[in-house]
Amino acid sequence: PAHIPRPPNAFILFRSSFIRLQHVSAETESKSGILSKIVGMLWHNLSDEERQVWQAKARRAYAEHKRMYPGYSFRPVKDK
Repeated sequence: PAHIPRPPNAFILFRSSFIRLQHVSAETESKSGILSKIVGMLWHNLSDEERQVWQAKARRAYAEHKRMYPGYSFRPVKDK
């Protein structure tokens, strides 16, 4: 594939779940700065146990990503 997405980290998985479960409207989702601040506050207030659940999900997502794209390594493209 031309573009391989990065594996999601724990926060990204948490944010995606929040958007899906809270039925966030497309209009609200398009205001990603506001949404990220709200989700960031929620993330910051999670207990260690709750955060560990998301860390475990991120590890599983990383393992699946590695299985699907064995030669992948993150190479950011710098703007000129």
